[in-house]
Amino acid sequence: MKLAVLTMALASAGVCSTAFAAQLQGKITDTQGNAVANALVSVDGGNQTTADAQGRYSLSVSDNSHLHLHISSDLYKHAERDVRVGTGVVTEDFSLTKSKIENIVVTASPLGRSAMESSTPVSVLTEDQLKLNTEPTLGDTLDKLPGVQATHFGAGASRPIIRGMDGPRVKVLENGLSVGDASTVSADHAVTAEAASAQQIEILRGPGTLMYGNGAIGGVVNVVDKRISEQPIEGMNGSVGARYDSANNGKTLNADISGGKDGFNWHLDGTRRRTNSYDIPGDAILGDNSTHGTVDNTQLQLDEYAGGVGYAGDKGFIGVSGTRTESNYGIPLKGEEDEPHITIDLKKTAWQLHGGLLDPFTGFSKIRLDAGYTDYQHAEEENGDADTFFYNKQSEARVTLNNKPWAEWQGSMGLHVTHRDFSVDGEEQLTPNSKTDTVAAFIVQERKVDDFRFELGARVEHYKLDPEAMTLDTLEGEAEYQPNQISDTNITASAGVVWDFDPSYNLSVALTRAERSATAEELYSYGPHDATQSFELGSEFQIVDGNIITNASTADKEIANNIDVTLRKLDGAWTGSVSMAYNRVDNFFYEANTGLVAADLTNSDEEGDMPVYQYQQGDAQLFSIEAQANIPFNDNWSLDMFSDYTRAKLVDGGNLPRISPMRFGSTLNYDMEQWHADLGMVAYAKQDKTAANETDTAGYALVNAAVTYRIYTDNGDLFVYLKGNNLTDKEARPHTSLLKDYAPLMGRNVMLGVNYNF
Repeated sequence: MKLAVLTMALASAGVCSTAFAAQLQGKITDTQGNAVANALVSVDGGNQTTADAQGRYSLSVSDNSHLHLHISSDLYKHAERDVRVGTGVVTEDFSLTKSKIENIVVTASPLGRSAMESSTPVSVLTEDQLKLNTEPTLGDTLDKLPGVQATHFGAGASRPIIRGMDGPRVKVLENGLSVGDASTVSADHAVTAEAASAQQIEILRGPGTLMYGNGAIGGVVNVVDKRISEQPIEGMNGSVGARYDSANNGKTLNADISGGKDGFNWHLDGTRRRTNSYDIPGDAILGDNSTHGTVDNTQLQLDEYAGGVGYAGDKGFIGVSGTRTESNYGIPLKGEEDEPHITIDLKKTAWQLHGGLLDPFTGFSKIRLDAGYTDYQHAEEENGDADTFFYNKQSEARVTLNNKPWAEWQGSMGLHVTHRDFSVDGEEQLTPNSKTDTVAAFIVQERKVDDFRFELGARVEHYKLDPEAMTLDTLEGEAEYQPNQISDTNITASAGVVWDFDPSYNLSVALTRAERSATAEELYSYGPHDATQSFELGSEFQIVDGNIITNASTADKEIANNIDVTLRKLDGAWTGSVSMAYNRVDNFFYEANTGLVAADLTNSDEEGDMPVYQYQQGDAQLFSIEAQANIPFNDNWSLDMFSDYTRAKLVDGGNLPRISPMRFGSTLNYDMEQWHADLGMVAYAKQDKTAANETDTAGYALVNAAVTYRIYTDNGDLFVYLKGNNLTDKEARPHTSLLKDYAPLMGRNVMLGVNYNF
């Protein structure tokens, strides 16, 4: 905390200081001379701004300096240039070439590069794309992106899966900081990042541990909002939207407004969502006609309100934001007699503080602080009565320094600290109360040599998990169990290169070695969990002849060795990319179906046919491939295609559980002035490469369509859309879902929405 206070004192002093001595200005156009509005203009490790409606920009910079300037805009190729600045005004104009590949700057990347420049595969959902694709859960919002699937745990809880990895291996962030909820603990726990209020969502496929540590060995999802602006806002702008869904009688309202004057900025936003249980084309439980037509107990209520204030000047920015989230959602029923209706009642308050100062001292171009505190809790209710409570209080701070070139190497370095206080109280205390602390130092550097850009990075992190004693229910009564404390030092190292071997192509290769320590739920889970309809055991226990005994050995940390190769085609008759990855993970944790039921556990007091799942470890190999392409036929018609596949297996034999099969998707687009229409299909192959005690899953195809119209006025623009999902009303049971046998995906759903931007 002392470090945070000191940093913010420096930032507060800096943002209010006088402007830089030199001014860099110019105009950004396309190859036909048309202005490119809202293009991002940034200096490596320093200041940034956006172009106005006429493509003009103006940027305060240090005098007598040598700068590397970047220009990024969606649907244009990235441009960069070395600029020598003396004093006074320097003019630099740019002409951008159009490209169908997304070129948004990725804020979660260590070096702030665009998707085209990254050495690892990156996807970005922009604000316009989110208007049409936002779903009630983060997983469902992202699950049609290449390499990304979802856990599909009913209507309220669905986490993203990246290349077969989820839970504690995929870090979900808000503005670069952890969401601080309990979604990694169990599949029925919701991710509390709301897509409806996002400016963009960034997905980093492959290890993201350099910046984000222990929970990012499989990838990163970063939800970026507008609550703190790093640039001055003059006047007011905002949006208001509404949407109706037919399959669940869903109603969503959202609004945001931002304003500012003389560098002082403010922001407010809110989202309100109400849905009923959703419709399906057949029986929720195969052969059970009483479950026909609806997945019962999949209703959802959500209210989220947020605000932020800050100051942005020539030398930097500082701001604070607060968010309140309240949600109540049901867990799908399994169809058993006298089965209770289980609901999750969730509340979360989150605070974030972000600040940056340009040219803080000799040798460094920027210092930045990102800090947050989250107070999260949820109650698991049976027939409206709460019997188990989950609490998570989490704090985090990261200080990042951007260095000026050192022997032509430039990048960032910093310190990252987290503290998590997690506890469970009530009938289903599956894991012990625990405190988790991490302290890390990291460095990422890059050097450009002709058409090559080389990247090197490393992170050293101390990880400590301190569990309290827990009480185990056995036939002999309650037994006290004191889990072992975990204390590890995890090291991550990475190297990458991006080769711009042709104006229309680039090739990237990235190598990463990362280590991850186990979480409390992977080690110490013990007991029945009604929400997931399973008896859960951590790896620190063994089942011997039906007896649960503690494991004398201590779990080993995971060690992942990953290689990513990506080829991108940036312009021409068609554009696209293909990525291939191989990941060898030693001591991989996975939750296996043991084939036992609760009644088979002779020293547990739990009865019935609740399946027993246990976290186990084994060396694993994961192969992944993702491909996507855009083919324009003329000015109006184009075709988008994508495919992905992950093959995940244990080195000693057998497959990892709940791995998505191969997918193929295609969408035919028609664009004419303010109109857009599309018709597409995503086909899922049969999954028969299953783990022990796991059943095959049939393939299926989902047909989707949309029509949109945009009306431009002097005061803003109106966006109206009609969209249909699963138009052929097919039964779909995703292999990634623990609930596939009694909670298929939603049937035919027609959405009508409107959004007004001003």
